[in-house]
Amino acid sequence: MTETPAKPRVYLAGPGVFRPEPKLFGEQLKEKCDRAGLHGCFPLDNEIDGDADPQEIATAIYRANVDLINSAQAIIADISPFRGPNMDPGTAWEIGYGIARGLPVFAWTSDASLLLERTRRHGQGGTNGLDTAGWTIENFDLVENLMIAISAASIHDSDDDAIAACAAALRKVC
Repeated sequence: MTETPAKPRVYLAGPGVFRPEPKLFGEQLKEKCDRAGLHGCFPLDNEIDGDADPQEIATAIYRANVDLINSAQAIIADISPFRGPNMDPGTAWEIGYGIARGLPVFAWTSDASLLLERTRRHGQGGTNGLDTAGWTIENFDLVENLMIAISAASIHDSDDDAIAACAAALRKVC
């Protein structure tokens, strides 16, 4: 009898945990991963005791998500603008942690316009390349901060495309 190799585990990062129906969203992403030959791990897969105090809950979430990233072979991340022109800061941390561990990151965004354009659209910057406080707006013709955009293996217009790119890359490695 031939053993079937386990599907590569991927961590599904992004602000989807804040959606009105986050578990449903996570299940949909995981189903897409499954169809692509991946095992998706969504942060809400973790069982966290909701009766603890807020700092204990935060610590438990942090540790559980780090454990999920540590078990993954790649990260698929939603870097869509979140509460402003930039991506979710928690997702940025997860990407950085994954990159430091040598994991490839496949990202997608719902707004592929350049960061400078989005910053202006959010009323935070003028035409002179400075924001409303006089600070320089990063302008490298990238869709997100250079540390995210350059470190990602690829950035796509949809979760489907990011999942497909990740699956194709991991098939080459395995």
